[in-house]
Amino acid sequence: MVGVLPTSNRSVVWVGAKKLEIQQRPVTSPGDHEVLVEIVSTGICGSDCHNYESDKVSRQLVLGHESSGIIVQVGQKVKDRSVGQRVAVEPGFACMECEFCVRGNTNTCANLKYCGLDPTDGTLCQYFTCRASMTVPIPDNVSWGEAGAIQPLAIAVQLGRRAALNAHQTLAIFGCGPLGLLILAVAKAYGVKKIVMFDIEESRTKFAESYGADVGIVTHKNDSGKDSLTFAQDFATEIIQKHDIGSGFDVAVEASGAEVCAQMAVCIQAGLGKPLTAVPLFLLTAKDLTIKGTVRYTPGCFEEAISLLSRKMVNLKPLITSTYPLTEASKAFEAQHARKDIKIVIMNQQ
Repeated sequence: MVGVLPTSNRSVVWVGAKKLEIQQRPVTSPGDHEVLVEIVSTGICGSDCHNYESDKVSRQLVLGHESSGIIVQVGQKVKDRSVGQRVAVEPGFACMECEFCVRGNTNTCANLKYCGLDPTDGTLCQYFTCRASMTVPIPDNVSWGEAGAIQPLAIAVQLGRRAALNAHQTLAIFGCGPLGLLILAVAKAYGVKKIVMFDIEESRTKFAESYGADVGIVTHKNDSGKDSLTFAQDFATEIIQKHDIGSGFDVAVEASGAEVCAQMAVCIQAGLGKPLTAVPLFLLTAKDLTIKGTVRYTPGCFEEAISLLSRKMVNLKPLITSTYPLTEASKAFEAQHARKDIKIVIMNQQ
């Protein structure tokens, strides 16, 4: 039942390139099938930072999309959500009518609206109204810090599904940023046999090892004079031999967006790199390989991510290296831009 609406809704708003303001935005009363969520925590990711850095956002946009909170009001026809319930907010609002949604591919909805993606306002605010079906219950044993990182964990779950990860496999992950580390966490939960991670920064490969990777390897800049494909092939051959990978990795996940990594991975592409990247098609044919792309998440990924967290199969706490109050969101985005943290979470009510 809808009650009195909150009077304050501080929101983090993009007003120009690398310029944010804390503005008061109206609170929307929930419709019959909607809920009003008091947002408690929100993670920041690279796509948030892209908007923050951009000078081409169409309007003063509320940022953020990795949020969780507490339901404070429910619409008249909502039967399966209740006031006081802890929930994660799924930020992608699919139309459920286009050909992709009908097939179950809501992540590629032709009419998708996504929180914090221009022109749709995001969840870096005190209160957010959405369809009840876009909220997923969170048990009490999941902390609010962890709850602010459920959405990227759901993306890692989706990637695990697309890669068909299982216990007998060897896995290479290119990129030790938040996405790569979350893929590592999911792969460990699924019992993947051996996981080798790659990054250009030694501090990140060492962290990956501390977080569960069997090996973390620093990939060096190609200053050998070789073309990028020859360099990639030679490097891959060296790694495979040195670390007893047999004839090659069962699955390679590219989570950095770098062309040379895509050439070494030649399997699962998750990192968003250049719009056009050279891929060695002859190797795909010769090795009978499959390239799969994946974006966002599909139905059930949030539930699985929350289950992994609540059963202690995945531990997100080591990844959360900084927290900021919403009133200091500019500092949080400056830190994200500097890439010194792994995962930053904003506490929306502070």
